[in-house]
Amino acid sequence: MAVDNKVPYGEPGIANFEKESWGNKQNWQYGDTPALTTKTISVTASGADVVIGFLDVLAVDGGAADQAGVAAADRANYIAATAITVVDGTTKDVPVYVQGHFEMNALTWDASYDTDAKKEAAFQGSVSPTIFVSKGNFDSDAIYP
Repeated sequence: MAVDNKVPYGEPGIANFEKESWGNKQNWQYGDTPALTTKTISVTASGADVVIGFLDVLAVDGGAADQAGVAAADRANYIAATAITVVDGTTKDVPVYVQGHFEMNALTWDASYDTDAKKEAAFQGSVSPTIFVSKGNFDSDAIYP
């Protein structure tokens, strides 16, 4: 089966708008809005190695509790952009996603995020407020209105 990888350009000479995103590019990311954005954060391992997996949801202490009383340490802030191990007694720069729209079931969550509602609200009030998580419309576990 041949795969057509050509960008579908419009008619030559006719004004047109094009974009190179046609929905879910990977099974863990939705489209290009908001744009997938990364930065690096420093992670220090103290007392034991810190093992971070690709697409792990990270809760990094970002300050005081929010209006609902959720402690900053319990609020998700980032999603790991790579798998990395920080050896005890060292500090490493870790690439993380700070913006994007992610498939809820593709992420690795802490056990405290035990419902879809908690997962959808995980990044509200965090240092990365433009991370969105949701389930696909055709996911077998999706909840339909």
